[in-house]
Amino acid sequence: MSFFRNRLWKVLVVLAAFAGLLGLAGNAGRAEAAASHELNYFKYETFTHEGRNWLRLELGIKGGSTEYSTNVRELTPKQLHVILSDTARGKVKSDISLDRKIAKYLTLRENGDNALDVMVSLNKPVADQAYKIYFAEPERHGKKPYRMVIEIAENKLDSEYEAEKPKTPDSFENLSGHRIVLDPGHGGSDSGARGHNGLMEKTATLAISKNVADILRSSGAIVTMTRESDVDVYGPMASDHDELQARVDVGNASAGNEIFVSIHCDAFTSPSAHGTSTFYYQSSYRGKLLAEAIHQAIVEETGLASRGAKTARFYVIKNSAMPATLIETAFISNYQEEALLGDPDFQYKIAVAICRGISRYFNMR
Repeated sequence: MSFFRNRLWKVLVVLAAFAGLLGLAGNAGRAEAAASHELNYFKYETFTHEGRNWLRLELGIKGGSTEYSTNVRELTPKQLHVILSDTARGKVKSDISLDRKIAKYLTLRENGDNALDVMVSLNKPVADQAYKIYFAEPERHGKKPYRMVIEIAENKLDSEYEAEKPKTPDSFENLSGHRIVLDPGHGGSDSGARGHNGLMEKTATLAISKNVADILRSSGAIVTMTRESDVDVYGPMASDHDELQARVDVGNASAGNEIFVSIHCDAFTSPSAHGTSTFYYQSSYRGKLLAEAIHQAIVEETGLASRGAKTARFYVIKNSAMPATLIETAFISNYQEEALLGDPDFQYKIAVAICRGISRYFNMR
């Protein structure tokens, strides 16, 4: 017996070593797929040039120059997006407050394609402000690395106007003054469901919710979010009841809040499950109208399969003191829909759909 035990032990040791080698190989594969560039520095300052005030943002890039593109989305005309390809955020903060004279804050968002979205939220529409982007060589005396520089002027000269200002669609004008509560599902110690490729529900719901908030605010709505970063609302490792009640409390804190919208990702044991659905509490007629309006808009604008607007007893929609809906945007357990949920363009598209549904709801009143 001793002989067989020794032989078995040796076999187990060999198998463990082999598994370790496979693990190292897997890690190496993941390392090879990592972005070639990484941010390693950030600084901002204001200055005056030829009678105009400017804001300068400097982003240090480890790995040298990289390709980039810019865009301004129709429903968020005060946000300048600079998309850096093959670049990771590194240790630079994801949300940075600015001086608010020209811009309010800087947001850095990574996506699954190793691209980094550098979003500058301005005080005025981008069309009203001149800007320029360039790369700068390292400065030894100033202790500055190779970096991308974004300079934004306080205003634009008449000669610099090359296009019309982006306009918010008429259909969203009815949102001005309405008070809306957004609840990005999960967060902090609760990751929610996790996709096959590692996307966490808490990450996708926050990204979509931030886009929804940006569009609503650009349309004049007053938005309250139960969380605006990767945190627990009640506190780390709270009971489900305490965490859910904390979210409800945020919404119920103001009697002026009109609707509560909780944003989630669906999941199932089978990766073939797919589609979008919305839920409302069975005794809430206004909640039903809200859920149906948002559901219809999502199906129309994203092409996701409809799983319907249905009743449920989810805690946040049952206990909210206002019409409430919980949105299961798409299945994070489905390979194709996980990829969509991690794509910034799709996150924006579904956010537009949610806002359109909210706009339709308020038109019913």
